[in-house]
This record gives sequence, C-alpha cells and structure tokens, in this order.
Amino acid sequence: MREVRKVHEFAIVVLLGIGTFKLVDMLNEYVDLSKVQTVLTIALGALVAWALSFSLFAQWGIAVRSEALGYIGTGLMIAAAGYATPKVFEHVAEIIGHPRSTQVSKAA
Repeated sequence: MREVRKVHEFAIVVLLGIGTFKLVDMLNEYVDLSKVQTVLTIALGALVAWALSFSLFAQWGIAVRSEALGYIGTGLMIAAAGYATPKVFEHVAEIIGHPRSTQVSKAA
C-alpha cells in the first residue's frame, strides 16, 4: 500500500511566515526597525510558533534537544518563508509578465 503524506505543515509555515513578515514590515513603516528587522522577524516567528504550540520537528517526529529549540527552529523557518515567498512571487510574475526572447540580435 502506498503511503500518503500531507503537506499541511508546509502551508502553515508559509502562511505564518507571510503574516509575520508583513507585520514587521508594517511596524517598520511607523518605527525605524531597519537595524533589527531580521532579528525581530525571527523572534516573532519563534514567538508565534510557541504561542500556537507548533513545532515542525514534533510534527515530523524529529527529536530535538529541547522543546524550546523546536520552537526556535520552527520560528526560523517561518521567518525564512516570510522573506522568500514574496521574492518567489516576484520572480514568477516577472517570468509570466515578460517572456524571455530566445532570438539573438546580430551586431550591425
């Protein structure tokens, strides 16, 4: 029998990452957080993971040294997903919006 795996955890991490990233981005409009923006995003990701009792390591059955490290690692993944997702969307939009030309122009 074939084993079926669900990827709900990945979707949760991406959506929490986008929310965390946009929350820090919104705060950055009112207060200059440019020097601590990355650290704040990671800390907020870990705080969200802890508040929701959501650890990817526990979900996947991966042993970690302590429960806190599981939340911190998940928070790091949430922050990374928050930073990467808009860049991926920009790249896809660029590819779809501006098809690359395969023709080589000749010098005169």
